[in-house]
Amino acid sequence: MRAEVIPYRLPLKRPWVAARATLTERQGALLHLIDADGLEGWGDCAPLPSRSDPHAPLAALAAWAGRPASADFHTLPSEARWAIETAQADLAAQRAGLPLWRYLGGTRGEVEVNAALGPLDDDLPERLARAAAKGFRIGKIKVGVAPVEEEIARLKALDTPFRLRLDANRAWPADAARHFLLAMRDLPIEAVEEPLAAPTPDSLAALQQMLPFALALDESLPALGLEAVIAGRAARRLVLKPARLGGIAATAALARAAQAAGLEIVLTTVVDSALGVAATAQLAAALAPDLAHGLATSSWLAADVAPPLPVDSGRLALPDLPGLGLRPAAAPCVSVPHLAR
Repeated sequence: MRAEVIPYRLPLKRPWVAARATLTERQGALLHLIDADGLEGWGDCAPLPSRSDPHAPLAALAAWAGRPASADFHTLPSEARWAIETAQADLAAQRAGLPLWRYLGGTRGEVEVNAALGPLDDDLPERLARAAAKGFRIGKIKVGVAPVEEEIARLKALDTPFRLRLDANRAWPADAARHFLLAMRDLPIEAVEEPLAAPTPDSLAALQQMLPFALALDESLPALGLEAVIAGRAARRLVLKPARLGGIAATAALARAAQAAGLEIVLTTVVDSALGVAATAQLAAALAPDLAHGLATSSWLAADVAPPLPVDSGRLALPDLPGLGLRPAAAPCVSVPHLAR
């Protein structure tokens, strides 16, 4: 087995604004595995913006690539483990002659996705109308960026053609979160992610009981723990990022445990490359084929490592080729890489 790590830097068309971070580009590296038969497997290592040490996963992946046949990777940073497991699964699915989504247990070659609408700014109504015209049924908006009263007023003034997911990224203290969420009860809200700056199972459960829509946990899940979330009925939904959880096996195990307890599962990325999105979409098709996932972010990138999977009427089509089904044409080591399918 040979391995190489190919760095990339992908500029965004416009800033990706959240409560705690603003992205103007996406940096990461592709893992390229070549087995003894010449088959090629690919994985994406894109350190999460919330990381205090964003270079650690890339350095760990590069060190592992020096000895891929024998080196254990289970103690590496989560994003590096995700890249390695994806590339290995890509190879395994190719050997089996199956698309990765089918190799992972999926039965449907597509997943529904929500429109990634960005923040509550002056251009949001135009983005919302474009998404509706393209057939999306659910749109996701970043909140917790402007004052609470301003965001409530903007949301109430929207002419919303579909249901909304709101993501606060732990922006609010308890009183502000409660005020915002109660103001949303009569709007077409499907879910609100991470409303509390300092969440506990009890505080989340108290909010969830007041609301007709789901509260969702994302970045606070590792600290709270799945058992405590289930026992406390803290939320109805989990938003899982395989790169944060450390790969396919860890994500699948957590998803199945949560689903057994009656929780909904949505998979998502953070404006990842086309390869990262494709891998997450194929896992989503296997784990939760009946929900919309947060994977329609490729249109935010001004350049990508490969052409993104097509989205039509709010559904992302998965490749029917063996393995991941997506390959870069050339080393994407500059800001604007060559594109190929």
